Amino acid sequence: MADEHKRIDFLLEDLKSDDWRVREDAAELLGEVGEYNAVEPLIEALQDEDWHVREAAALSLAIFEDKRSVMPLIELMNDEKCNVRYGSALSLAMVGDERAISMLKKATNDENPVVRKVAKIAIKEINNRL
Repeated sequence: MADEHKRIDFLLEDLKSDDWRVREDAAELLGEVGEYNAVEPLIEALQDEDWHVREAAALSLAIFEDKRSVMPLIELMNDEKCNVRYGSALSLAMVGDERAISMLKKATNDENPVVRKVAKIAIKEINNRL
């Protein structure tokens, strides 16, 4: 157990690296580890300057299904990068909060066909949970 926390602390530190690749890897690994203490740092990583990190953080947040991530993920649906919008929509589907439906409906008209498809699936998933 103590070793696991050391590993997580290392990953949390890596989220602050100057290298976007290190930050991206850390965000992905935090999702794989599934440690609940990673939720807030991953939410912060949604604001990263690099889209790879934002996408990885969004996808990792899906693992936690934590309601704290809903509003930041909704805001991320406006990201300029379609990969980030896709990751956000997928994560919103997993969290399953009805607050996301309005933004996901807008995303069904996204310029990117994958984002459109995931948004439609996300809406169905959320409605199934209600």
